[in-house]
Amino acid sequence: MGVRAGKYAVYDGFSYSASFASDTRAVLLFAPEGTSPPGFTPTLSGRFKMTVDRSQISYLEKVETHAVWQGRRVEVKRVTGSTAVIQQWQWPVPDHPAAYAIENGLWGAKVPVEELTEVVETVTEVPSAL
Repeated sequence: MGVRAGKYAVYDGFSYSASFASDTRAVLLFAPEGTSPPGFTPTLSGRFKMTVDRSQISYLEKVETHAVWQGRRVEVKRVTGSTAVIQQWQWPVPDHPAAYAIENGLWGAKVPVEELTEVVETVTEVPSAL
């Protein structure tokens, strides 16, 4: 398995990137890049999604990921295909074409996953009773 960051749900035996909230029973699943599983519909961004009831999900988890990029310790916010969205609270913004200022000392970048080193994932199970 490659680098992961964000929320994930296991549905019908497969793990999907997901969006879920504690005050709802719905889970929005996103198909892996380049796939279109049955029941998933296209989004405007070109990904595929499907909304399911939490009772159909066998496992929910939140993955917090930190890594090193260009010698800086960063937080990986999201991974889509082979691209990672990273952030760090440190000024100034790195002198790199991929880096951009976000706000008040926070900068981000969209970088190839293979540029990340020393990747550490912290996985927390999300109770399905929420």
